[in-house]
Amino acid sequence: TAPQPVEHLLAALIGCAQATAIFVGRSMKPRLLIDKIEFDIQAHRDARGALQQPIEETPGIPARLQYVSGPAKVFFKGSANISTDQLHLLGEQTEARCPVANMMLASGCTMD
Repeated sequence: TAPQPVEHLLAALIGCAQATAIFVGRSMKPRLLIDKIEFDIQAHRDARGALQQPIEETPGIPARLQYVSGPAKVFFKGSANISTDQLHLLGEQTEARCPVANMMLASGCTMD
């Protein structure tokens, strides 16, 4: 079977977060050069928001994702010694600058 549209959205989130993190890391001083990022995310939505019947009535449950959560493990190039403050800034600025994450947050989706 083919991926569901929501699965494409999650793939877009991962791709956008990775590209944004690489940009943010390269723009930091000192530069953080990212080799790769491993994501392990889970998402939840109440399918009744999209599938509830009768079709003539608007569901009382939103069709959007309710939450997305999970870790992102960042691997840096070389033998970088990264501080907790640098990691925090990288994560904070990546979330703030990722258009897909911004769109999902604006929809009411909780991201953790």
